[in-house]
Amino acid sequence: MSEWDSSYLASDQGSVDGFGSGDGFDAPHSIVEHEVDGGRRYLTDVDGDGYADLVAVDGDHDGVVEAAYGDSDGDGRLDTMMRDYDEDGLADQVLHDANGDGRTDAVASDINNDGRVDSMSFDTDFDGRTDAWVRDTDYDGLPDTATMRGNLYVTN
Repeated sequence: MSEWDSSYLASDQGSVDGFGSGDGFDAPHSIVEHEVDGGRRYLTDVDGDGYADLVAVDGDHDGVVEAAYGDSDGDGRLDTMMRDYDEDGLADQVLHDANGDGRTDAVASDINNDGRVDSMSFDTDFDGRTDAWVRDTDYDGLPDTATMRGNLYVTN
């Protein structure tokens, strides 16, 4: 499965939409897949359309999700991804495809693992290249530099 590919659909053979929502209830339905190597993948269909709106991956089977993918606009494509590199339960990086073209348009990163965003980058014209950055270089929670299409601005 590629980073933004949501064509993968886990199925529960006894249900109408693959997630068991043919039972007349409007509650979200989930499937847990167990990988051969001991990891787990959790799939949840929140809106009942038969496609996973949230996919969470616990690759090493320690109970901490290392990556989660979400469909933020309900179009059936996973457009948001969260990564937890140090497995502390907090997102270290969040990537988002705002216009649905399959390419990341915004990235927020917590570089020093303090739970706050230290760096953000944006592709403002959706051409596949980053146009703007905002960085907190001294980790005080306030932006220190901003770059917009090659022009550097010092803000703090």
